[in-house]
Amino acid sequence: MPQYVSDGGVWHPANEHAVLPHLSGTDKEIYDGPDRAAMEELAKAYGVDEKGFPKETTFGMPFTMDPDLLNRAKQLGFKDAMDLALASGYDPVKAKAEFAKKAAKIEKYEPPKRQPAREIEGGGKDLSGQGLDKYGGFGTPPEMK
Repeated sequence: MPQYVSDGGVWHPANEHAVLPHLSGTDKEIYDGPDRAAMEELAKAYGVDEKGFPKETTFGMPFTMDPDLLNRAKQLGFKDAMDLALASGYDPVKAKAEFAKKAAKIEKYEPPKRQPAREIEGGGKDLSGQGLDKYGGFGTPPEMK
């Protein structure tokens, strides 16, 4: 699942730290960088350049340029969206500090632990196994007495 962080309405891929067990013993065993799922999503949306990276690495727009917010700010008597945000309690210094903290945060991904498949009893009318039929398991059902 892609992870993003916002800087005033402009979304950037979060940092990712992943251990790749299938590459163990190589220099690519640990990945540190932009979230790979987010970069793949951006590549699908904007295309890729000659090096294979997305042409755009962000999306969205600064909230101070949002036409709907600008219109609403003017309706309420403010000169622009930033004045409305400041009147609503927005603190740009705190917002920048929070973005820097979230952008530096590394999302860690560990591969899920493998578990055996659950055996689910089949539904409907049972004519063959007298309640011993299972769906989803491997092997044969227990022998009937």
